Amino acid sequence: MKIGIDVGGSHVTVSVLANNTLDNQPQRFIRKEINSNENATAIISSIGNGIKEILNEEALVDVVGIAFPGPFNYEKGVSEVLGVGGKFETTFGIHLQQALQNFTNLKTTLFVFSNDADCFAEGAYFRHRLNSKRTVFVTLGTGFGSAIMLDGELIKKHSDIPEGGAFYNQSFLEQKADDYFSVRWLLAEYKRLTGENIQTVKAIANLNTEASKTVFTNFGRNMGAFLFPWFEKFRCEELVIGGNISKAKALFMPALEEALKELKIKVNIIFCDDAELSILRGATIIADKKNKIQMEKSIQSKRKTTQPLLPVQAVIKENGEYNVFPSFPANSEVFVGFETLANQIVTQKIVVIDGFGGVLWENFKDHLNSVLIEKKKNVLWYDIDSCLKSSEEINKMIEPNLNGDDPVFGKKYLGELADFFETEKLNKLKPDTSADICIVYGTGASLSNWEGLLLYVDVPKNEIQYRMRAGSAKNIGSNDTLVYSQIYKRMYFIEWPVLNIHKERLLPKMDVIIDEQRIDEITWMKGNDFRNALNLMLERPLRARPWFEAGVWGGKWMKNHIEDLNQEEVNYAWSFELISPENGIVFEGNNYLLEVSFDFLLFQDNKKVLGKAAERFGNYFPIRFDYLDTFDGGNLSVQCHPRPEYIKENFGEPFTQDETYYILDCEEDAEVYLGFQDDINPDEFRNALIESQEKAEEIDIVKYVQKFKAQKHDLFLIPNGTIHASGKNNMVLEISSTPYIFTFKMYDWVRPGLDGKPRPINIEHGFKNVYFDRKGERITNEFISKPKAVKEFPNGQKMSLPTHEEHFYAVDRYEFNGEIEIETLGQCHICMLVEGEIAEVSAGEHIQKFKYAETFVIPANVPKYKIKHLSDKKAFVVVSYVKDSWC
Repeated sequence: MKIGIDVGGSHVTVSVLANNTLDNQPQRFIRKEINSNENATAIISSIGNGIKEILNEEALVDVVGIAFPGPFNYEKGVSEVLGVGGKFETTFGIHLQQALQNFTNLKTTLFVFSNDADCFAEGAYFRHRLNSKRTVFVTLGTGFGSAIMLDGELIKKHSDIPEGGAFYNQSFLEQKADDYFSVRWLLAEYKRLTGENIQTVKAIANLNTEASKTVFTNFGRNMGAFLFPWFEKFRCEELVIGGNISKAKALFMPALEEALKELKIKVNIIFCDDAELSILRGATIIADKKNKIQMEKSIQSKRKTTQPLLPVQAVIKENGEYNVFPSFPANSEVFVGFETLANQIVTQKIVVIDGFGGVLWENFKDHLNSVLIEKKKNVLWYDIDSCLKSSEEINKMIEPNLNGDDPVFGKKYLGELADFFETEKLNKLKPDTSADICIVYGTGASLSNWEGLLLYVDVPKNEIQYRMRAGSAKNIGSNDTLVYSQIYKRMYFIEWPVLNIHKERLLPKMDVIIDEQRIDEITWMKGNDFRNALNLMLERPLRARPWFEAGVWGGKWMKNHIEDLNQEEVNYAWSFELISPENGIVFEGNNYLLEVSFDFLLFQDNKKVLGKAAERFGNYFPIRFDYLDTFDGGNLSVQCHPRPEYIKENFGEPFTQDETYYILDCEEDAEVYLGFQDDINPDEFRNALIESQEKAEEIDIVKYVQKFKAQKHDLFLIPNGTIHASGKNNMVLEISSTPYIFTFKMYDWVRPGLDGKPRPINIEHGFKNVYFDRKGERITNEFISKPKAVKEFPNGQKMSLPTHEEHFYAVDRYEFNGEIEIETLGQCHICMLVEGEIAEVSAGEHIQKFKYAETFVIPANVPKYKIKHLSDKKAFVVVSYVKDSWC
C-alpha cells in the first residue's frame, strides 16, 4: 500500500493507492483543513491524523509520498520554509519526515517529501501515458511551478535548462517569472487595465469583457515569450500545464500558441484538469524510486578502507608487541550505546547536539530517535543545516581560498563557522516547546543559541577520510559532486580551521562528549569527567592513536612488525604516529574506549602541553613523528618543501614543513637522496623534469641529485627548500615540524598512484622554493647530522643529534641500560624507543609502558620523568623538543 499526500496552504489531501497502475482513482481519499500558521506540532498533527484516519489498522504501508511547498530540503525531509508569507514557517528547520514517522508510528515506512511540481510531472507523465523525450511541466497558481523531464526522468542539472529545472526565479521583462505567471499578476494586471480590484482569477475569467480577455491574452503572450528561448534551447516536444489558472486555458491558449509557433520543433500542449490526482500519484512514484535508492545505499559501506575501527573495549598488550589501539585511563566512566545517551537527555526540554564535520548526522539522529520514541517521548528534530547559506554563496565566499582546481593546495580560511550560516535563519529557528523534547542537531547546532543540554559529537580524522572516500561524508553546505582530493582540500584549508575554533569555544560548556566513529554503537562521557580526564593526561606520559595508509611506494616493514595491521592491505607507506591535526587520543573508562581529537589537549591548556613553546605556537602542536616505510617498496618522489614566507603567503600556515629522516631500520642497499650534485644546472634540471612529465619517460635523477648510503640511526636533515627523497628499503621515522601536506613533488619516477591515476607533480612550486646552492660537499657537512655525546652517566650517555639552524626543534638520543631520568625543562618531549623492547615510563607515581617503535609524549607540565628499559640489552630513546632559542 502507498499513501500519496498533497499539502496546500489551507488543506491537506491524503489518498491510498494500491500500486502504480493506470487506475486513476485512489482507493481512499480524504481532504482535511490545515492551518498553515499554527505551531509545528499542530501542523504535524493535522497531516499525521489524516494518515491515521485513512489507514486500516492492519494495513502495511510501503511508502508515504508527500507533496509539500518549498523552500524545503526534499532529500532529507527538512522544512526550510521561510520568507514566503507566513505559511508553514513555524516548521522551519524541523525534520518533518522524522516527525511524521514518529507521529504515525510507521517506523519501517519511508516518508518522502517532494516538490509539488515534481510530483505533478511524475504523476501526469504516468497517468497521461506520455512518451515524449523532452517534456516540460508547469503549474499555474499562487506561484509558477515547473519541472523538466528527459526520457521520462526528472532532471535538475542540464546545460539546456535553468538550475534545478526551476523557471520561477528566472528573469523576465523587469522582474522574475514568478511575478508574471501567478494569480497575483492576473489580479494586478486587471487592476492596471481597469482600476478595479477583483478577488479571484475565476471572477476575471467569468466577466468575459474586453478587459478580462486582454488580461488573459497578455498572460498567454508573456508566457510564450518567456518559454520560447528555453524551449528552443532544450528542444522541448511537449508542454503539460496544470494548476488552477489552467482552467482558464481557453482564454490564454491562443496567445500562448501564437507566441510559440516559430519554434523549430512543434510543441504539443496538454492541459491536465486533474492536477491534484497527478500530484498524489506522482508523490508515490517519487517515494517508490527513492525507496529503491535507499535500499541500494543501505548495503553500501559508509567507510572505504581496509583498516579496522577502534574497538569498543580496551586492547591490552602485555608483551613487546606494538599496540595499534593505545588508551589512557580516564578514572571515570565511559558509557556505551544510544540507550544510555537517551537516558541522559530524556528529562530535558531542549537539547543541542553539535559536532565536527564528517559526522553521519542522519544515522545518529535515527538511532537516538528510535530509543527516545520507545520511551514515549514526542521529539522534534531541528536540522541546523536549514540555516546554512546556499551552496552558491558558500562557494563564492571560500573561492579565494581554494586556488581553483589545484588538486592539493589551498589557503587557510581565517573566518569562523558562523560565516557559513545566515543570521536571520538562525534567529528564526525556534523550538516548539509544546513537544516533549526539541533537539537541534548538526555541525554548528550551538549557533542556534538555544539554552539547553549541550552534546558534542566528535569523529577521528582518519574516519572522516574513509567516509569521504566512500561518499558518505561531504563538505559543509556543499551540493557539488567532488572527487576525494577536492573534498579533502576544502576540509583541510576551510572547514577544519573554523571547526577547531568552534570546538575550542564549546569545550568548557560541553555537558556530554560523544565518539561517533562506530556509527551503530557510540561511546560517550559526561563533560566534567572528560575535562578532568584531559587534565589527568596533562600530568602523565601519553600516546596518540596511530593510523596507517598504503601508498604507491609503500613497504612491508610495518606489516611484518605490527601484528594487528590488516595483512591483506597492499602495503603500508605511512604511519601517522603523531601528526596532531589528524591523530586522536583514546580514553578508557570501565574498559570502554572513547576517542577524541588530539587538539582537545591544547584547547584545555596549551601551556601545560607545550610549556615555553606555547607562547609561540599556541594551539598548534609543533612537532610530528610519522613513519615512511619503503622496505621492499619503492622510492619516494623527489621533492622539497616550501620556504617559511612562501607557505605563509600562499597557504596560510604559520610555520613551514622542516623535516628530518631518522633511519629506524634499513637494508644494506638503502639510500637517501639529498641535495644537488655540485655541477647542478637549474635550467637543465627543469627541462629534464618537464620533458619527463610530458613524455612519461624516466630520467637519471642521480645526474642532478646526490644519494647517500643510509644506516640505522642516521639522521638526515631536510630543512625547507632542500631537494630530497627516501630510497627503497628504509624504515624512516620522520621527525619534523607539524605541517605535513606541503610536499612539492618534482619527480615521481613516472608512475601512477595506487588508484591508477597520475599523482600531482608540482614543478613550478618546487622551483620557487628549492635552494640550488645546497649541493656538493655542503650536504655532507651540513645536512647529515653528526652525533656527539653531551652527557655521560654510569649506565649510558646522552647524544645530541644536531639539527639544521633552520630547524626549530632539537633531537637527542639517550643510550642506556636500566633506568634514566630526564628533565623536561619546560618543554614538551616527543619520544620513541628506537632500540630495545619495552620502556616503563614514570612521572611521579604514574607509570605507563611503551613498546619499541611506539611514539609517546611527555607534556611540559611534567617536570621530569624516568625511563626504565625492561631488558638487559641497551636501549636507545629518541627525544625531540622545541629549541629554547625558538621559544
